[in-house]
Amino acid sequence: MSTRPPDPDSLRYARHWEPVLAGPARRALARITPVPGTFLDLGAGTGSLALAAAARWPAASIFALDASAGMLSVARQRAADEGHDPERFTWLPADAADIPLDASSVDAVASSFVLQLPDDRRAVLAEVRRVLRPGGVFAFVTWLAEELELPAEKRFLDVLEALGIEEEAEEEGFRNPRPRDFHSLEQARDELAAAGFAGIEVGLDELRHAWTADSYLAYKEHYDEHELFESLDAAVRERLRSELAQRLAPLPAAAFELRGPLVTAVVRRPLGDDARR
Repeated sequence: MSTRPPDPDSLRYARHWEPVLAGPARRALARITPVPGTFLDLGAGTGSLALAAAARWPAASIFALDASAGMLSVARQRAADEGHDPERFTWLPADAADIPLDASSVDAVASSFVLQLPDDRRAVLAEVRRVLRPGGVFAFVTWLAEELELPAEKRFLDVLEALGIEEEAEEEGFRNPRPRDFHSLEQARDELAAAGFAGIEVGLDELRHAWTADSYLAYKEHYDEHELFESLDAAVRERLRSELAQRLAPLPAAAFELRGPLVTAVVRRPLGDDARR
């Protein structure tokens, strides 16, 4: 991958949203045994999981795949900033349904909050099975299709209404179920079995993240509602910021705590599986 400066959108993601997802991602990574010599982060984003893998397994070669070259530019810079040997990393700007690696070429694959994205999850699972060596392990975490609420969100919407700021709301809750979320553990188990994996272990995890009033306001302004804030003239933007700060300050800590169920799984490519598949 050619060197390119990190793009602003990806930097905002790394600062404001990646930390929300980091805990469950690292717990999925911890389920991988034995120590892999080669590891693929599928949907690497800005590098949280790839860098955690590099630190966890100092001798492993790390492949980091993401469809966004901008995201990978941030991951690559972070790897350099953390002092990792650049020779350990291969950056792959590619689609998860078409992994540019040879069959049976990696010992372990992990992904966090990726499997709800592709139009054809079967194709992605088939590619994961193809690039894993027989006996290799795949661990992931992703959303369970349940609505997530955050009380502070209502205050944000109330302020927009009070100031006469119009916004096209995609959903009412913090996050509503998406069509390609897993709707049950049984669905996840069935899809993994249909994809030909063995040793299937599927369970629940929980997303938990707590903002403060200040960090939530920063999240809204600089990531979640960045385009809205940028569309306002300076005076209206400052008024929105000031009104939000006043409305958020009295809220209890629980109003800024996000909690929700997740699906996590670890599976293996069967021993003796035809390496050509």
